[in-house]
Amino acid sequence: MPSSAFDQEYYERFYRDPETAVASEQSTARLAAFVCSYLTHMDLPVRSVLDLGCGLGYWREPILEHFPKARYTGVEISAYTCKKLGWTQGSVIDFRPKKPADLVICQGVLQYLNDRECRAALDNLAAVTAGALYLEALTEEDWEVNCDQELTDGEVHLRTGDFYRKRLARNF
Repeated sequence: MPSSAFDQEYYERFYRDPETAVASEQSTARLAAFVCSYLTHMDLPVRSVLDLGCGLGYWREPILEHFPKARYTGVEISAYTCKKLGWTQGSVIDFRPKKPADLVICQGVLQYLNDRECRAALDNLAAVTAGALYLEALTEEDWEVNCDQELTDGEVHLRTGDFYRKRLARNF
């Protein structure tokens, strides 16, 4: 999907407007606390965090609360959020930091990619992850059973859960 698809209107609709937001800072903070607590429980050190598709950066503060010495890098394809929030412009498909990160976050990005792009993104996620990967992707089953279709962006490529599970099992 082109960078222009993720413009100010997109972020107003899906993140800032309480009536139509699919996610909030509070819900993301709860999820981040869970992920960080699990990594702490597993004794996985987190010194570097790469958030691919960081959007408005809802993961940043909770991550830095749990791992205050970690270096957080937010990467976003949206020219709008990069300009407004100072993220690094790039794509989950091919963004490569100098070194793999201890924690990589990729939440709600893969469904915007076609099959070829998704395969490249999964290969890239394997290459940029040194420790842990938090990966969340909307599947056909999620769309049909689990999500609020009035709030969730339906302009995506949906795949069965098997696509992700089979591909991830080979790569990770």
